[in-house]
Amino acid sequence: MIDSQTGLEKARKLAETGHHAEVAEYLAGRPRNEIESSPDLSLLYGTAQARLGRHAEGTQWVELALDLSRKQGAKETETRALNARGAIAFVSGRIDEAADYFTQALMAASRDGDHATIGRCSNNLGILNNLRGRHAEAIGSYELAIAAFQRVGFHRGVAECRHNLGITYSEQGELERALEVARQATEAANRAGNLALSAMTVRGRAEIHVLQGELETAQREIETALATHRELGDEVEQAEDLRIDAAILAAQGKKVESAKTLRDVIARANAQDRPQLAGRDDQREQVFARRPCVGDFSETPIGGH
Repeated sequence: MIDSQTGLEKARKLAETGHHAEVAEYLAGRPRNEIESSPDLSLLYGTAQARLGRHAEGTQWVELALDLSRKQGAKETETRALNARGAIAFVSGRIDEAADYFTQALMAASRDGDHATIGRCSNNLGILNNLRGRHAEAIGSYELAIAAFQRVGFHRGVAECRHNLGITYSEQGELERALEVARQATEAANRAGNLALSAMTVRGRAEIHVLQGELETAQREIETALATHRELGDEVEQAEDLRIDAAILAAQGKKVESAKTLRDVIARANAQDRPQLAGRDDQREQVFARRPCVGDFSETPIGGH
């Protein structure tokens, strides 16, 4: 029987490359008591479930990881679990709760000199600032996060932050700058070897191309992103890809097809308990409202990225 450490390493490698469905499937096949006794395994399992839109189950396992890490004195895992709890609250639409968890995690990471988690928390607080229209503060948070990630060579974190920077610049109308940052995000994601994140950053570029009126380029890129997310079995990301596909159809004057695709997005979002995604499109607000990359569910150890 494979020992727990080997199981942990395999799950981490799957998470590192964005195979969240495989992480959940693999750990579900492990002895339950093995996961229930390990803060790292329970955190990996919880974050994989949350990535797949199973927020209630994800929260259960992340809470267990938080409890176990405190009892076992695993401070780094405790800090990551706090941040993951904030991330689940964020994607579930509980913004104030998310901000509280992110702040707790940032304080703990700063105390312990955990630069990877400092980066994740700063990235997440940047997202909250951006949502509140505080663009300068958001950019400052992202730049702080990038510096923290670069200090430990964490390419995935750099990619996440550059993706989010692209959103902020795009919202300010700086589309050329946004596109350049988005390209840098894809390069960093490719260096990290994370397929899911690479596809997300390609989707980010597609969104900018839509705003620029470059619909053929946008279509090619969203098809690339969607194909990757389908291969990975990632329903959450597929819904996001289809949202952009609907935007392209709308820009092409294909209103009926766009509306049909949006209905599919809304159904998927409701099934995945993602009120922000469902609400955006159901209310027919701007379908270009871009999804930030939450630096939460990254439990891969730093190094080797």
